[in-house]
Amino acid sequence: MSVATRGPGAVIVRAQRRFRARRHAGAHRLLRRSILVAAVVAALGVGGWLLADSSLFTLRYVTVEGTSRLSADDVLAAADVREGSSLVRLNPAAIAHRVERLAPVQSATVTRNWPHGLVIRITERTAAAVAVGPSGTWLVDRTGVAFAHVDDAPDGLARVTVTAAVPGAGAAAAQAGMHVLADLPARLRRLVSDVAAPSVDDISVHLSDGRTIVWGSPADSGTKAAVLRALLRRPARVYDVSTPSVAVTRG
Repeated sequence: MSVATRGPGAVIVRAQRRFRARRHAGAHRLLRRSILVAAVVAALGVGGWLLADSSLFTLRYVTVEGTSRLSADDVLAAADVREGSSLVRLNPAAIAHRVERLAPVQSATVTRNWPHGLVIRITERTAAAVAVGPSGTWLVDRTGVAFAHVDDAPDGLARVTVTAAVPGAGAAAAQAGMHVLADLPARLRRLVSDVAAPSVDDISVHLSDGRTIVWGSPADSGTKAAVLRALLRRPARVYDVSTPSVAVTRG
């Protein structure tokens, strides 16, 4: 009997017991580690919540960069942030979105300047033409977005003539006119005196040498530009590429 208890079976039983003991100990260590991690995360969460409302990170100043047409007060009013607000709780993306609603603003970025500052950097739209219509003369950027009213058109800017107010009902026609202007062959752009845009589907370009290009809508602009290059080899007063498959010249 004494030999049997010391045989291989007894050794296997003792090994299994040791294995189970190590497994249980490992499980307890994992549980303790999980509890510790959860406690740390909870502490950090509570600490972050307390810091969010702490005077250590309150908004005390805002820096506005990149303005020329707009004033800093214009930007601050649009940003709608209050001194004393929690810098932690402010949403920079939402603030930038509000600033970008200002017509002269092409884009805006907002960053925190810890521990008490906010920096708003804006890029203003650049005038590429003027839209002229019932609402007066407006500067428009290269995409046709109207962003500033002017009494007189600055020298060197193309003119887009619309029949409805810009901003307003004529905005789409002004944008269509700018798209056509951008799609013209480069050597013609410097000759443009006026882009007539009574509607988005009826765009004509008047050149300073007296020639007119009937473009129609901005659709198929690549094809229209290629057809126009071919037509320009013929002397004419009017080049009609509104339907490029049957383009014609007149005069």
